[in-house]
Amino acid sequence: GRRGMMRARLNAVVAIAVLGTLAMPRPSGADLLVRKQSPRTLLTKVPVFLLTNDMGQPYLTSTPSGDQVGKMFVFIKDAERSLEELQRMPGASDARMWKTDLYRAVRMAQREQSSGLYNDQGRELKMRMKFQPHSRQVSNARMLMLGRGKLFAQAPQIPVFYSPALAARKRGQDVLPLFLAKEELDRAWARLQLRAPHMPRKPKIEVTSLGEVMRRVEADPDLRVDFYVSEQTQRWVKDSRRPKKARIFKPRAMR
Repeated sequence: GRRGMMRARLNAVVAIAVLGTLAMPRPSGADLLVRKQSPRTLLTKVPVFLLTNDMGQPYLTSTPSGDQVGKMFVFIKDAERSLEELQRMPGASDARMWKTDLYRAVRMAQREQSSGLYNDQGRELKMRMKFQPHSRQVSNARMLMLGRGKLFAQAPQIPVFYSPALAARKRGQDVLPLFLAKEELDRAWARLQLRAPHMPRKPKIEVTSLGEVMRRVEADPDLRVDFYVSEQTQRWVKDSRRPKKARIFKPRAMR
């Protein structure tokens, strides 16, 4: 039978805002995607990528329990690599990369849908969308946690990195940039050092999880943060001819 699809109704408001600020030299505003907008609008600026067929139906993989999982990628390189592998598989020549955004992706990851499919024991299989971890960033998070003495803490699957010293003043408010890749934070710090040589050679980097950021933001809408979008991803979005957002449909039952 055909792989399934799910219908996602995404109507919750997610806030964007801050884990901390320090009054230190600021990075250039060009480094950040910061404007005075609604929380939803800010989240929709962060691209997330899915692998779908030409109709926008996500390609799914089966878990050991038989449930269906669709992968979502926050790094474009990961999505491109997986797309190349998928297109080499029989019956997947129509595979393509579709763009959605972090607002929709978070809500999709929080939902679990019935697939309309049943296993041999008569249990209806579930379908959900899941962020695909990036092994290097998970490793980066683990090393930072070990350096803080957190020997037995589990590294987040989708880590978020930040340094309070990178807070930028925008419209009278300090806005803290959040990075999905530690290397991007390191580069932002290096650019800051060029304008402020007295800065420490290395930043003090904190790590949290995407889920914790969402919980903190929803609990305190007055916080102010912004997700940094890599130049590589921005170029892809700009060069793409109005990339469509994936349409997620409810799966059909197998006959």
